[in-house]
Amino acid sequence: MTKIAVVAGATGLTGSTLLRQLASDARFDRVVALVRSAKREMPAGVEAVVMDFEALVNGSETITVNHVATDELAVFCCLGTTIKVAGSQSAFRRVDFDYVVAVARWAKAQHSVHFGLISALGASAKSSVFYTRTKGEAEDAVRALALPSVHIVRPSFIDGNRTESRPRESVAIRFARGISPLLLGPLRRYRVVTAEAIAASLLAASMSPVAGVTVTESEAI
Repeated sequence: MTKIAVVAGATGLTGSTLLRQLASDARFDRVVALVRSAKREMPAGVEAVVMDFEALVNGSETITVNHVATDELAVFCCLGTTIKVAGSQSAFRRVDFDYVVAVARWAKAQHSVHFGLISALGASAKSSVFYTRTKGEAEDAVRALALPSVHIVRPSFIDGNRTESRPRESVAIRFARGISPLLLGPLRRYRVVTAEAIAASLLAASMSPVAGVTVTESEAI
């Protein structure tokens, strides 16, 4: 049986970190990155598959990851942006809800045995905050697809070397990093989490898929 990992959102901070971890893990026979452009540099041994997320949402995109029914396919969704980077709430939702759900639907159609998803601390469809409400709605939509195994991680501030500039977020992370040792008890969930730790949590869950949906909160990452 061939074990294949597919990563959507492989060029972001956590996605690229996960991709490196997967590429160096001998337990995976193939690692595939779904990318927007073939010009993206990939770690050694990683296959890049160019795809159009808009077309995927509309049902007109066919992602070709050559595999057979006996292969064990694990799909990881690390897609995510910010309202500032996206430019509007609707553009943000397009990425963090529509694209995420489209990737999950594709994973189900490919008979993926496991689906890993990066969400956010406080994600809830009942949240009064647009960001966490969108994340919660995306989680609910993925749950409704009834994939065999789903692992959701809900990190707080994510620490790591980003390729894109997010000045406000960088300031917030530096502040959160400084006070993290003081956050004890129930406040531990607000501690900074590294991209390395999040990726490791996603990878570990894929090695022993649990039926149904499991959620790892920030303090447990």
